[in-house]
Amino acid sequence: MIYLGIDVGTTGTKALAVDESGRVLGRGYREYGLAFPRPGWVIQDAGDWWRACVHAVRGALKPAGDAGQVAAIGVSTQGATMLAVDGKNNPLCPAITWMDLRAQKESDELTAAIGEEALYRKAGWPAAPWLDAPKIAWLRRHEPDVYKAAAKFVSTLEFVNFRLTGRWAVDPTNAAIRQLTDIRTGRWDEGILVFLGLEESRLPELLPSGACLGTLTKEAAAAFGLGPDVRVYNGAHDQYCAAIGSGVHGGGELLLATGTTWVTFGVTDRLCYTASRLCPGPFPLTGRYGVMASMVSAGSALKWWKDITGGDYRSIDREAASRRDSAAGLLFYPYVAGAGALHPPGAPAAIVGMTLRHDKYDFARALMEGVAFETRLLLEEFARQGIKSDALVMTGGAAGSRLWSEIVGQVTGHEIMHTEEKEGACLGASLLAAVGEGAFPDLESCAAKMVHRRPFAISDGGGRGFYEEKYHRYVSAISSP
Repeated sequence: MIYLGIDVGTTGTKALAVDESGRVLGRGYREYGLAFPRPGWVIQDAGDWWRACVHAVRGALKPAGDAGQVAAIGVSTQGATMLAVDGKNNPLCPAITWMDLRAQKESDELTAAIGEEALYRKAGWPAAPWLDAPKIAWLRRHEPDVYKAAAKFVSTLEFVNFRLTGRWAVDPTNAAIRQLTDIRTGRWDEGILVFLGLEESRLPELLPSGACLGTLTKEAAAAFGLGPDVRVYNGAHDQYCAAIGSGVHGGGELLLATGTTWVTFGVTDRLCYTASRLCPGPFPLTGRYGVMASMVSAGSALKWWKDITGGDYRSIDREAASRRDSAAGLLFYPYVAGAGALHPPGAPAAIVGMTLRHDKYDFARALMEGVAFETRLLLEEFARQGIKSDALVMTGGAAGSRLWSEIVGQVTGHEIMHTEEKEGACLGASLLAAVGEGAFPDLESCAAKMVHRRPFAISDGGGRGFYEEKYHRYVSAISSP
């Protein structure tokens, strides 16, 4: 049988068609844009998500062969991108993305009404303007006609689930990042809804990841070129799906998902609340919980450097590989798009130790090292919270860079594992579908068969000792770089 995984991201949608051994039979992708109508606003057309789904699924099915073998679909999505829909299920406004910061005032008011610590313990996410609750409050204040006309307030997963099955449904991992639920009870939170003036009827069903939502509508089946008997299973937030698709279920392993933002993700047997605001949430395995932290400036920082200095990633990898010693005195604090976890808002990017003898590849090397140092800071915080690890399963763009993978391994002292399939979120969504169909009894046994990994060989060459000293210099200057 064939299982389809769909990952609806911030700038594009991917699809994978896989069999029960995890072999990829076909893949598809379609990109879409973002719009920036005002400072701090980042929006997109929700219709683009569906058009991209159709294009990506058709692309994945073309080489896969017999579409009649497709049994089920699972979905992974970006989190905290929200829109309002009317009683006829049509969008009333553009989707307000997770990068949109317009709702700071409303976030502050929600914090004052509920309490900072209480909000964090309810949703597992600290108060922030990019989460859904403040954005709904913003619509009520600034676009009251939209707020009043809205039959539902939904995020990306619900929108795609509805287009697939005619059912508005969200899973606990996406519901948490909406900041509308209490992850301890698994229900919509009454106090937050009262603050928003919102009834539960204006929100989607809250169902477990992996719950069967039904079969494809006639319209969706026709759009994909599939039969209407294909079942759809409720998905999860993309980082949770990436952990599933990387075989990370705990046991001393952490996921390091390396994209525009880098995310460190672990699985525990408890909700892990911390003063540093690591973000806990319910994991799709019973009795387990995810915990994650993000570095906003990681892949985005290297892309910024590449764009302003010219060249390409391949030349950066090649040239920077020989610059360890020439860049030894450079410390690059890479917070060009924001610092992320463990740092105060507005922490500035900085380069320390630059001289006339340094060139753009020295700086690129130092930037890559800075991101690796930030990774180690997060690993140490995870360890302080009892989430100890000795291996990182590294996925995404930087996993394709031998240099960056080696730097991460030398800086952290962790074993580095690479997955054969780089699109972990897509693969994780297909695993949810496979388990839902009964092909495997649970996600762990499914991952053992469908997720393929290999260790990454690190040639030390004195790198461990070199980076131990440089890391301590980095940390000692971090308060005033």
